Amino acid sequence: MTTRIIILHCADDTEKKRVRYVIDKWGKVSEGISKVLEVKGIVVKASLDEGEVSKFLDELYSKLSAGRVETYKADIENVEPEKKIESLKVAFDDDIKSVDKLISFIFSKKNSVPREHRYLSDIFSEIEYIVYTRRGKGGVTVKVSLKEERGETTANIQLEGIEEASKSLKEELISDFSFFSVKLEDYK
Repeated sequence: MTTRIIILHCADDTEKKRVRYVIDKWGKVSEGISKVLEVKGIVVKASLDEGEVSKFLDELYSKLSAGRVETYKADIENVEPEKKIESLKVAFDDDIKSVDKLISFIFSKKNSVPREHRYLSDIFSEIEYIVYTRRGKGGVTVKVSLKEERGETTANIQLEGIEEASKSLKEELISDFSFFSVKLEDYK
């Protein structure tokens, strides 16, 4: 078993509460030992040469009571969660500009941040959003491709996120689109 120091950069108090919940859940004592616990104290990231580390630690030891400093050697380990991709195809009986406005409205109500909006022609555009889902499920990258043909506009929507985030957002979108006269289908 390897001990890891994990540094979490939380955006706000709500995120901190969600993270502490996970730490508490995983930190339940088993066989008298807590395998995950929040470090109470000051965590320092020191990128120093060996000689500098010794001098730094000597100065720290002089300021604290004995046995109160632990040191670990660490390497950055990039661990990315597996992302799940969900897709949805929505056909509208309307022009691309009207559909663009409707989709922008729907995503504005979802705590989204538009990243890019490219108008490739009068009948084709691409929009990318980052949507922060509710209930702590994480962020989802959404790519929407709009194409107009013969007075009908098709939106191909690709949702990429961790765990259930993309699936949950897809279900929300299906519910939102159900209020309009559209044709929905999954696509790969």
